[in-house]
Amino acid sequence: MTTPLAPGSTIGIVGGGQLGRMLAQSARQHGYGVVVLTGGAEKTPAGVLADQEITGAFDDPAAVATFLQMIDAMTWEFENVDPAIADAAEAAGVPARPAGSIIAAAQDRKLEKEALTAAGVAVAPWRSAETRAELAAAVAELGVPVIAKTARFGYDGKGQVRITDPADVAAVWDSLGGERLVVESVIAFERELSVVVARGVDGDIVDHGVMENTHANHILDTTTVPARVPDATAEAARATAHLVASGLELVGVLCVELFDTAEGILVNEIAPRPHNSGHCTIEAAAASQFEQQLRAVTGQPLGDGSCAPAAMAQLLGDLWDDGEPDWTAALARPGVHLHLYGKREACTGRKMGHLTVVGDDATDALQRVLDARAALNER
Repeated sequence: MTTPLAPGSTIGIVGGGQLGRMLAQSARQHGYGVVVLTGGAEKTPAGVLADQEITGAFDDPAAVATFLQMIDAMTWEFENVDPAIADAAEAAGVPARPAGSIIAAAQDRKLEKEALTAAGVAVAPWRSAETRAELAAAVAELGVPVIAKTARFGYDGKGQVRITDPADVAAVWDSLGGERLVVESVIAFERELSVVVARGVDGDIVDHGVMENTHANHILDTTTVPARVPDATAEAARATAHLVASGLELVGVLCVELFDTAEGILVNEIAPRPHNSGHCTIEAAAASQFEQQLRAVTGQPLGDGSCAPAAMAQLLGDLWDDGEPDWTAALARPGVHLHLYGKREACTGRKMGHLTVVGDDATDALQRVLDARAALNER
C-alpha cells in the first residue's frame, strides 16, 4: 500500500492493553475506525474503545481471518504474540506495520541482538546458551557478573537471573526451566535512556528526543524528557535509534532502550511499539507516540515529535492497597494530567495508569509529578 489511508478507514490492533487503548484514542480523534484482537480477553482497555473487539486467540485462524476482513491496516500493541498473524495479513492484502520479522526479532533476544549488530549499533557482550554446559561456557567467557535471560518472551525483569558465582550455573539453569538463554555481561551505566522513534512508509524518521528513565523492581517508574545528559550523549542516543529504525526497515513506532556508559551508548533492547517511557509525549509533543504510530500505519506523513520538558510517573496497583487513591489531591495540583487504563482489578506491580506534568524544565516537571503521585495516598 502506497496511497495513505484516509480517515474513515479502519486500523486493526493486535492486543487489548493500555498501549492499544491510547492508540485507539488517537485513532478516534483522527476519524479512523478501530478493531482489536485481544487474544481471548473481553472488555479489554483497548477493546472497550473499539468498533469491534474480537476475543479469539491469536493463533485461532477463524478469529484472525475475521479480524483481517474488518481492517485496512494492522499494528501491534505488544510483541509477545505469534508473528504469523503478519503472514496471514500479507496473504489477505492487509499491511502489517511493523513487519512480522521485527516482531519476531523483538520477542527473541538472540534474534534481537543479531538484528541490532547488523544495524551497526553497540550492545553489551553476550552469548547464546541452549544447554547447561553452554551456560557454563558463556559465564566463563564473559566473566561474572552476568545476567542470564530466557531468550523468548521476557519483560519487566521476568525470566532473568543475575549470576555472580560460576558455581551457581546449575541452579540458575534449573530455575529458568532449562530454556534457551541469552547471557549478557552486566554493564556499569550512568543512567538508563530511551528514544521513541517513528519511521514512515517513505523512510522519514522522527523521534521524541531522549528520555531519562528510572525503574523500581524492573518496572519503569519515572521518565523525564529531555534527558539530563550532555548534548553529545543525546545526539549519540538519537543517532543510535535512527540506525536501528533504518536497519530494521521499520514502518511504525519503536522504542530503543539504552544504557549511557563511560564507553558510550549501548542498546539494551527494543520494543516495536509505543512504550511507557513515551507516555509523556501525549501532553509534551505536538504529535504523540500514538499519533505517530497511527500516521505510520496509515501511510500518512509523520508529525512533529519534539517535546516540551515533561515528566511521567507510573501508577501501579500497589497504590490501591489502602483503598482508592485520592485523585482529587493529585488533580488539584496545577498542570497534572491523569491517565487511567480502564483495568478492572488493581494488583501489585500491575500498570494501572500514569501521571504527567509538563514543566519549565525536566527537573521541575519530575518533582511536580512525584509530589502529585505522593499526594494520592496522603490520607
